[in-house]
Parts: sequence; C-alpha cells; structure tokens
Amino acid sequence: MAKTMTKKPGSGSSNKKSAGLPPIPLPGVTQAAGTAHAGAKAVLAADVIDFDNAKLKPGWQKIIDSRRKRFETDVLKITPPRSKLDPIAKTALDRLTATLLKAGENKKDGFGKLTPAELENRVRITITKQGLATEVKKVTDRLNARRMTDGRRWVLTTTYTWLLAKLFHKNANSLKKLMNDDLGVAERIMLDLEKKDGPIEVYTDLIINSVMARNRIQQSETLVQIVSQQVRAAI
Repeated sequence: MAKTMTKKPGSGSSNKKSAGLPPIPLPGVTQAAGTAHAGAKAVLAADVIDFDNAKLKPGWQKIIDSRRKRFETDVLKITPPRSKLDPIAKTALDRLTATLLKAGENKKDGFGKLTPAELENRVRITITKQGLATEVKKVTDRLNARRMTDGRRWVLTTTYTWLLAKLFHKNANSLKKLMNDDLGVAERIMLDLEKKDGPIEVYTDLIINSVMARNRIQQSETLVQIVSQQVRAAI
C-alpha cells in the first residue's frame, strides 16, 4: 500500500531563505496572535536596515573608505611593463621625478621644491577638491590602453603625477573644462612626455651620465648628442 507523504506546515525551500531572520510586519499592518490579515506583507530584517543607524555607520564607513582608497589609488596608476630594468636604467628611473622637480625650482610652477610624495599628495588634493576623479580615471585608462614601448611606459609610470601636476598648474582656471576631453588630455600627456626637457629627455641624460661616469668616459658635446640619440631611440 502506497504511503501518502504529507508536507508539514512550515517545511519547504521557501522557509530556508528566512532561517534565523523572523518576518517583520510593515508599519500599519496589524496581526492577530499567530495569524496575519490577508494581503499583509512581511519583510526580512535584512530588508529594513536603517543606514542612518549610529551603530551601523562605523561599519559602512569602513567599507566606503576602503573602496574610495582603492579607487583613488587606481586614478593615478599607470600599469608598469612586465619587463625588468637593468640596474643603470632602474637607478635613473628612481631619480627621475626628483630631478624633474629640482629642474623646476626656479620656475613659478608652485611645486618646484616639493618631494615626489608631496607632489602626489598635492595632485590628489586637487583632484578631490575639483571633483575630477572620474575624468582623471578616464585619462589614466586611455594611457594604460595605449600601445608604447616598455621604456616609455616605465617613464610614464614614474612621472605621470608630475605630468598631471604641470597640466593642472597651467590650466588652473579652466581645469574642469579641459579634463572633460579625456582623449585630448591623454594626447597632451604623451606630447609633454616627449618634449624638450621633458621626462624622456631627462631620463636619457641620466642614463648617459651614469654610463659615462661608470666607465670613466670623458664627455664631449658631440659624443653626448650621438649617444643621446641612440639611447632615446632605444627607450
């Protein structure tokens, strides 16, 4: 004789979702003991979280701060190449931003005497005050997607903050409008990277001076120009 399976009240998959979270009546809905009026709605505790609750705010703030920190870091992050640098090139790269800053000490750029860390902090403050995080992120993404040699990408990775600082200073009165054109800004960054006395040229000079000093080669203007052209072409 076949047995008839009867489903116990309260059993079934529909109740598993609310395990440990008792239904909470919505305001204005009255219930008799153990029963509810037809059409009465019940929601889970998770659905009526009070985001203004003082006890919950610290937890939410930690989540928001961690995400903001990650986003703010990404805003200025140019992805470095996978290739490794030789010791001379790495030493030159490590000195590059400080050398560029020192070269700007006598110019009215507002950051000539800053350290690289102080410069980055100033750029981040400008981005925050002007509300430019989204716009700068678009420029950064364009540059990360752009094809270039590993040498140029290493230089861009190292001096991106310096390039932005120069751009911000020159366009202080129209910065918001300028940054709306992310393609134009990305192209301008690349032009500034290559221009005379720009990062590529300074990086080239640092490498040449290091090699000549290491090998005790007497410098001459002609020799430096020839070697400079070769090194720059290889970057």
